[in-house]
Amino acid sequence: MEALVLERKGELSLRDFDIKEHLGPHDVRIDLRTVGVCGSDVHYYTHGAIGHFVVREPMILGHEASGIITEVGSEVKNLKVGDRVCMEPGIPDPNSRPTRLGMYNLDPAVQFWATPPVHGILRPSVVHPAAFTFKLPDTVSYAEGAMVEPLAVGMHAANKAKIKPGDVAVVIGAGPIGMVTALAALAGGCASVI
Repeated sequence: MEALVLERKGELSLRDFDIKEHLGPHDVRIDLRTVGVCGSDVHYYTHGAIGHFVVREPMILGHEASGIITEVGSEVKNLKVGDRVCMEPGIPDPNSRPTRLGMYNLDPAVQFWATPPVHGILRPSVVHPAAFTFKLPDTVSYAEGAMVEPLAVGMHAANKAKIKPGDVAVVIGAGPIGMVTALAALAGGCASVI
């Protein structure tokens, strides 16, 4: 399948990329309609690494997306072919202690799209666990659906800040994450955001 591939630091190509994906009983296949470009994608392109995550071989970028389900696994009951969806880009180990405690985002073994060595989704389709795939309302566009993951980051930041009505928030950075964090702070009751 054709994909946007980070060949190495500073070099992208749009080319055929062989990815073997098996649709398991609890998975869905999604034709991707909109994929965002995150600051982490730009960072991997410009620096070739984020912390100890280093691009050592070609990697597909992208982790903020929405699409339409084209196939469902035999055990999937909550989604169907034709559903418009967005996805959570981190896939935890279902047997890890954090996951079993309901804190799967803290699973040290989480596999996160477009974080080496895991490929991202700047490609036509992906197989993903149904448990981390969410139906979009008809009133939400594919572009808005792709912003659900960044919005979740902003909402989490606002929640962790324990905002009270009348507070003033300072957000450093005006990229997509900064913008949705500012919106989340205002929605949480901040009188203003700097």
